[in-house]
Amino acid sequence: MKKMMILAFTLALGASTAGATAISGNIAIAGADTYTGSGIHFNSPAVVLIGTGNFLPFVGTTFPIVGPSHQLNFGAAGGITLFSASGISMDLLTLNVISQSNMFLNIVGTANMVEAGFDTTLYDYTLTATRPDGVSSYTLTAAPPAPVAEIGTLILVGTALVIFALGGFAHRRSQSKALKGYPLSGKLGAEV
Repeated sequence: MKKMMILAFTLALGASTAGATAISGNIAIAGADTYTGSGIHFNSPAVVLIGTGNFLPFVGTTFPIVGPSHQLNFGAAGGITLFSASGISMDLLTLNVISQSNMFLNIVGTANMVEAGFDTTLYDYTLTATRPDGVSSYTLTAAPPAPVAEIGTLILVGTALVIFALGGFAHRRSQSKALKGYPLSGKLGAEV
């Protein structure tokens, strides 16, 4: 029984440590822009306002956005690198315009974050631009999506649980067989 428990624990531990090093943390950048019905032009490099995890060293620095043209066309967003600076880049996968007017733009989508020494990591992003008094500015925030267990992890943990359950079943069965050889001390419902 102890061997079964050790094996189950080892499999579960292996499942929790399996996997590669993903990029972690959130980033928020801001700058000036001009947007139209078909795209957005970033007028200057973005300033990193918030950075945690892998992005912490970039707080206060500038990232050139969609260089060198600084133009992001909504219809051709997939495969575009939004920024690439200081050893990390953000490659857009999807872009969805949620709301757009003369005074407000809201875009959401997914992107791959790429940094040397780390696995390419999926991120969700939101880009919001406003145009109060004719001056347009934007804020872009990006964070990893809520974690979902990988299929490999689920299989390893499930296997560990099955082994543990089979070990317990075998142990109970062997105890039951051992008890059958002993006479019972009394009969239920015996006459007095």
